[in-house]
Amino acid sequence: MLKRSVFLIVLLAMTVTIFAATAMQVTNQSQLIGGPAASGRMGDYILQNSSVRVLIGAPDNFHGYMKSGGNILDASLAELSNDLFDEGHTYYGWPKQAIYKKVVIKDDGKKTGNAVLEAIGYKSDMPFMKIDTTYTLYGNSDYVVIRTTLTNTSNKAVGPMILGDAVFFGYARPFLFGNGFSFKNFNSLLVAGSGDGVSYGFTTTQIDPKTGKMKPVHIAYIYSDPEIMSKAIIGAGKSITYEREFIVAPTLADVEKTTFDLRNVPYSTMKGKVVDTFGNTVPLARLVVKDANGLTVSETKTNAAGEYTIYLENGKYSLNVDQPGYTAKAMSFVVTGNGNLPMLTVGYVTKNTFVWPTYLTNVSTDSVYVNLKTILPSVVTVKYAKSSDYAKNAKFMGSISESVLDVYHHVKLTNLDSNTQYTYMVISKDPVTGSQSSKIFKFITTPLDDSLKNFSFVVYGDTRTFQLRNKIVCDAIAKDPSNPRFVFNIGDLTMDGRVKTNWSRFFWAIHDLAANIPYYPILGNHEYNSSYFYDAFPLPKGGGTDQEEWYSFNYGSVHFIILDADVILMEKDAAKMQKQTDWLVKDLKANENAKFKVVIFHQPFWTNTTDETGNPQLVKHWKGIFEKYGVNIVFNGHYHAYEHFFVNGVTYITTAGGGAPMYQLKPKDKWWPFTVKSIADIHHYTVVNINGNTMTVTAKGVLKQINDKQEKAFKPYTGTIDTFTIKVH
Repeated sequence: MLKRSVFLIVLLAMTVTIFAATAMQVTNQSQLIGGPAASGRMGDYILQNSSVRVLIGAPDNFHGYMKSGGNILDASLAELSNDLFDEGHTYYGWPKQAIYKKVVIKDDGKKTGNAVLEAIGYKSDMPFMKIDTTYTLYGNSDYVVIRTTLTNTSNKAVGPMILGDAVFFGYARPFLFGNGFSFKNFNSLLVAGSGDGVSYGFTTTQIDPKTGKMKPVHIAYIYSDPEIMSKAIIGAGKSITYEREFIVAPTLADVEKTTFDLRNVPYSTMKGKVVDTFGNTVPLARLVVKDANGLTVSETKTNAAGEYTIYLENGKYSLNVDQPGYTAKAMSFVVTGNGNLPMLTVGYVTKNTFVWPTYLTNVSTDSVYVNLKTILPSVVTVKYAKSSDYAKNAKFMGSISESVLDVYHHVKLTNLDSNTQYTYMVISKDPVTGSQSSKIFKFITTPLDDSLKNFSFVVYGDTRTFQLRNKIVCDAIAKDPSNPRFVFNIGDLTMDGRVKTNWSRFFWAIHDLAANIPYYPILGNHEYNSSYFYDAFPLPKGGGTDQEEWYSFNYGSVHFIILDADVILMEKDAAKMQKQTDWLVKDLKANENAKFKVVIFHQPFWTNTTDETGNPQLVKHWKGIFEKYGVNIVFNGHYHAYEHFFVNGVTYITTAGGGAPMYQLKPKDKWWPFTVKSIADIHHYTVVNINGNTMTVTAKGVLKQINDKQEKAFKPYTGTIDTFTIKVH
């Protein structure tokens, strides 16, 4: 009996080992990886063990710059379904990549205890170049081994060619070992993405046959395209194979540890603790490690007890906190072997800065959202009064306060009177720095019905890249004599909506405008449908992500519809696009009696800008619907110019002059035949005035671009660049 018990224990141990890693095809939603960058769908494939989960797209699931499934789409820790990774695909120099036609499970884990997927296809520009890639996850690893074989089935040699991948880290900050968070071409042990709660790494254990040493990862294009071999020649009928490892770990320091282990790099383990000036431990604080030359070499976070662990090669380093709101003096230390570091003490800022200064969104007949972000968690109070009353006694009659400390603040003022101007002020209070107050601002609520016969609004956008130019355009809008009731930003608000630091510069630019005039953003391709977008903007309820990806509302005699073109253009999600289109038709039918119907989305149907023609996929889905249901005007952006088209009774305006580098136009004889006007190089905004049965549209110039590479390379420009009217009965 004892022998049998021992046998069962041994068998159980063997069973745990054998089934430690598994591969499966997704058959229900609960099996998918969640998180802000998640793009997995039913039919995709999951590799998982007790440490990590990695999703490989089915052949028809691809997005962004991918042209094929069979690549990595999502990745998270096993215990934390929090995908911050955008995508990585097999890549051979822009825009050449693997086209995978078939994905199969080679081992679901029951054969060897390891999970193996195989993707089979060909090179996009060379169908005779066959490609076979396997993804292997071992039972006890935090990395997937990616092994690709290319076979030249032609009768002549091909090359030299790049062998590598294109990797987009999404919400994780790109990091290059030995160079930190800056952007340069470099040969490195790894390229990584450092995120909150999960980080990613990309390295190789490929041996260079000439030296017998492991190859570095060559970074060819702003850390997105790690190359393993840059000059490969594949003879007729010959094959070549290369390997790399995709790492998923809690912190960048953990990614580096795995890389060191894989590449046999000697390192030491250093432990420490962080406390504040009051003696409290500091949990979840980001720490950065720099070498003797001041270059960032590692990053980690403290745990719930304020403790951290880092892995470093021997040498001289400094450690400091990199967390908004905290202050500290860098601690210098020398690594000669495993050990413990002295306590790091941090303080706090003396003023709780509004890192996203006050801005308004989602105004209605009886409410509005007052928004801001503070550097330290605080409780925000908004004091307000009708402007007519405030002018008499300079007192606020109403007040609404939050109940919990937070850095994101969305205070909804309710029970307001319609079509009425209010004056308000924001007060932030926290236990460390005390109270901070904003300036005094104003806004006007929405009219109850279409009785407001005369009002204006503004459409502008593509504000990414050059936020100084955005601010100058916003300041011009704020001073516009039409006194716009609200403003739409057509999309591409920031350079990358998944990077938190980009948003602070954007809100700095729009503050003086958006603190007084409600601001409605539209998703562009540079937002990547980011969770930070939804964190920032309370919007009317409609459909899609958070029920705010597409939506509509009425203002006076105008019905506004906001759509997301990237559902099909970037996400390539046909089912979701059909759902949005069905919603669009239903919404138009429900508002068929609206005097004016205005539709807004980022990418336009057509353009006359250089090297572009437009988006025929959108034409196919929406053009006929706009014509059938009497849409008067469609506003777009994306192509950085001002353009005016008129087709089958519908006016189409591209007003993409909000700050991003302006594009150039094709020769006029290459323009679309239904073009009314196309203008380049002028940063601008478009004012729409509603006056009874007439809509007057006026595009106003603000700056003339001199150079598209330098933010300050512009000169002032004033003047109307287009004006026209639309009349209804």
